[in-house]
Amino acid sequence: MEHPHATDTKSIHEVSDHEVQSNPELPDGLWLRFLTYAKWYPKDMSHPEKKLVLKLDIMILIFGCLSFFTKYLDQQAITNAYVSGMKEDLNLHGNELNYITAVFWASYCTSMIPACYWLTRTRINIALPTLEIGWGLFTFGCAWAQNLNTIYAMRFFIGICESCSFTGVIYVIGSWYKPGEVTRRVALFFVASPLGTMFAGYLQAAAYTNLEGRHGLPGWRWLFIICTIITIPICILGYIIFPDVPHRSKPRFLTAAEHDIANIRLKGLTAPSELKVSRAIFKRVFGRWHWYVFVVHWTLMDQNFTPYSTPFSLYLKAKPEIYSVSRVNTLPTIATALSVVAALVAGVTADRLRNFWIPSVATSIPVLIGVILLVVYNVGETGRLVGFILTGFEGAISPLSMSWATITMAHDAEERAIVTASMNAIGQAMAAWTQIFQYPATSAPYFRSGFISNLVTTIAQFLSVGLIAFLVHRDTRKERLSSNVVIKLLTCGSAEANQNVVKNVALPKVFHLPSLQCLGIKHDIPGTHL
Repeated sequence: MEHPHATDTKSIHEVSDHEVQSNPELPDGLWLRFLTYAKWYPKDMSHPEKKLVLKLDIMILIFGCLSFFTKYLDQQAITNAYVSGMKEDLNLHGNELNYITAVFWASYCTSMIPACYWLTRTRINIALPTLEIGWGLFTFGCAWAQNLNTIYAMRFFIGICESCSFTGVIYVIGSWYKPGEVTRRVALFFVASPLGTMFAGYLQAAAYTNLEGRHGLPGWRWLFIICTIITIPICILGYIIFPDVPHRSKPRFLTAAEHDIANIRLKGLTAPSELKVSRAIFKRVFGRWHWYVFVVHWTLMDQNFTPYSTPFSLYLKAKPEIYSVSRVNTLPTIATALSVVAALVAGVTADRLRNFWIPSVATSIPVLIGVILLVVYNVGETGRLVGFILTGFEGAISPLSMSWATITMAHDAEERAIVTASMNAIGQAMAAWTQIFQYPATSAPYFRSGFISNLVTTIAQFLSVGLIAFLVHRDTRKERLSSNVVIKLLTCGSAEANQNVVKNVALPKVFHLPSLQCLGIKHDIPGTHL
């Protein structure tokens, strides 16, 4: 494994905080000026730091977004193929689409937490592109399936390969960016998901229209082939540009000085991005409220995602007298497009307000209206379409919730990794089996039990947002009071007395090293977070 500073000319401790803001007089280029105007970078950020963050954006977000795009492109392809001829060609019947989906989520969820632990012990910039090659090849295998069992097998292995792509990229984002920079980048990363879903719909419509019967293959088989052709080059790009976490190695496109500055930027704001498994870690994780409340909140969100995905497509397919195959594939993309806009607006709003509960509540309101329309059902065809489409606002809750969790646990890398992986694994696992009962394919177009259950989970989502906001506010207030007490103790004594205070008083996690050093305290105090 490459040492983080094997080629550095000076160690991180030899780079002063002043160097992070060095050369501020250098002018920004046109692109940096535009991004600053668009509030992507704060106005008070220096030119060198903007260049560094721009490089991080290019390395992390380009591959991260494209990878997430192909993940959902390949994931959504099974539904688009089902409504475009696969059902008839493979003689599928009953709820077998639900079972195919359940097999995928079963392998995905059971693999996720072990896979995320493995990511903390290996080079993420090698692991994620390699796993993406795997799901690309298994997607290609779906193109040649002649029976249901082959589809089951391919989807099972796709689930394993995709299991840590989402959490892995989130973990890398949380390891390189300041808390105030995270949400809009997570939002941009998340919108790749609905874009992949949208593109899959348009791609299947085009394949059905233009490639049906080409070389003896039906259009739905061409969809899987094209998905693979799109996926593999993105894997190669990942090997080239995607970085590992900062403490393990220097990315190839950062200079040694930039790598040092990248680490210094995070001093006092995040914990080192590493994970060591021990009984103490699990005692710490399960002794706090974060795991329980964030997992429940994410599980509710996963439930509320369901209506505008497969159920929407099944609703349309059940009405062939109204909707053609092309419209069945393209109409659901309206809801996914809405989720893209909602996620971006909510992400930028959360970063600017430094507040998560306000945009979470604002985007949950139209979801509630949409679900109410679906529960009432007797609102006409247009009313039902509006109901499905409005649930697309739920797409904003994902980046808001994951960013909220990431920033809340920024000072504990182990807890952050375990909680975020658990959120995704448990939430998806619950959705995998509940959708079989809530939205069975045989019930299309009227999914009464699913609509009612989503009304309940949407209301519960409002309550979970309020609970998280209350608990975060309570903890922040306690931290501030605790910091004030420690500061008063330290400012009243000598450096030697201060050292004794620090050794015997549990420091708040927001109390970082520069403050201690100003008071004559050594910087190598056990338990303090850099």
